[in-house]
Amino acid sequence: MKISTTELDFEIEKDQIDLSSIKDSFNLILMGDSSVGKTSILERFCNNFFKTEKYYQNFLQIYKKIYTLSKRKYLIKFWDPPNFIDNCNNSEINMFHNCDGIIYVCSYDSPDSLTHINTWYQFLTQYIDLSTKEMVLFVNKKDLNEDKKLINEEQIDKKSKDLQLQCFEISAKTGENVLNSIKVILNKIIDKYIKEYKKYAEEDNEENDSENDNDNENDKDEGCFII
Repeated sequence: MKISTTELDFEIEKDQIDLSSIKDSFNLILMGDSSVGKTSILERFCNNFFKTEKYYQNFLQIYKKIYTLSKRKYLIKFWDPPNFIDNCNNSEINMFHNCDGIIYVCSYDSPDSLTHINTWYQFLTQYIDLSTKEMVLFVNKKDLNEDKKLINEEQIDKKSKDLQLQCFEISAKTGENVLNSIKVILNKIIDKYIKEYKKYAEEDNEENDSENDNDNENDKDEGCFII
């Protein structure tokens, strides 16, 4: 299967890519109230596009993007679920388990959306160990005039510290800081994956060396010669 991707500002492939050639993939899920701009963020990141009309959805949308880091390609899947906090089925629970990162989203024009980050956080703790996931907080609609912003920096800093989330102020409308912010969490996920891969590889090598040593000892005990 092939997908078409759009060239953005940082290492995103613009050509048709054969997904079968990409061995590594990662999943991120966006969590937050409706109307905070989750879908708009993904449209900006994946298609460099912003639609002025509001998005209304009652189904899961999956955005796919090819991301290149250190000359290696990764398939990134962004899950954009509807608000199902009171109605979570098994497939959605599996989605939480399979995600590698979580982006919590609130917006400057909705104080409740910042308060509800705690609700989304606690909701996920019912199903997964959040300590195993990379997580960040996005505060969208940075482009609003100051008199339209209903959340201040002190409130944002407190939320960020309380939940130990790295925070980014972004604007899906103008694109400000969207690419760089998503790049941060992607790089963390990939770096974690590479470290774990190297760790397992080293453990396998040690285990193989140990088995070879045992084989050598057995051969010596039986009077065999190693050529």
